[in-house]
Amino acid sequence: MTTVPHDETLSKILSRGDDASIGEYRVTVATGQWWWSDATFRIHGFEPGEVVPTGELMLAHSHPDDRDHAQAVLDEAQCSDEPFAMIHRIVDAQGAGHVVATVGRGRCDEDDRVTEVTGYMLDLTSSVRHLASEEADASIQAAARSRRDIEQAKGVLMMVLGVDDDGAFQILRRLSNDTNTPLRVLAAWLMTSAREADAPSRDAVIEFIAGLETGTQKEPA
Repeated sequence: MTTVPHDETLSKILSRGDDASIGEYRVTVATGQWWWSDATFRIHGFEPGEVVPTGELMLAHSHPDDRDHAQAVLDEAQCSDEPFAMIHRIVDAQGAGHVVATVGRGRCDEDDRVTEVTGYMLDLTSSVRHLASEEADASIQAAARSRRDIEQAKGVLMMVLGVDDDGAFQILRRLSNDTNTPLRVLAAWLMTSAREADAPSRDAVIEFIAGLETGTQKEPA
């Protein structure tokens, strides 16, 4: 079953303002007859009217890992007038994958029996890809900043302690292990402390390292 995105992530997807395809559907419970809008046909990779929409067809285009969940949600929808929503994947008639949100609600007769289920299907594929790209870019930028801080911290250690590149890295790694502090955080901390000093000195760096080892070094503001 597909993991439903965290509310914040889903909100980002839906608030992007992209021109997502939004289709409508309707199913008559007594006969099992389905109706799709033109957009729903196209989301599934068909031209309007090219096929006869059925529950079996819809489930056949569900991603295999999401099919059982989609079946359960649709079965429940035909027994209750509670609104429902699910994020799931489909594979269209051309074999392309889509991430879609399906929402709907059952309509009851005077005897409180569900006679019809209606709702919408939103193709979120483009929005999901944009969001994933943005998050990937942010991760790359964060990695670059971490790499920069580590290289700069190594440079400070090499300059004031007279060690080579490997020696400086070994010092950082040992401090990281001993203090249970991520290497990138430790490097950023060292660089912040170095920038606060007029000129990083051997004594200042040794004092910084000793403070970390004894737990007396305060984190820079």
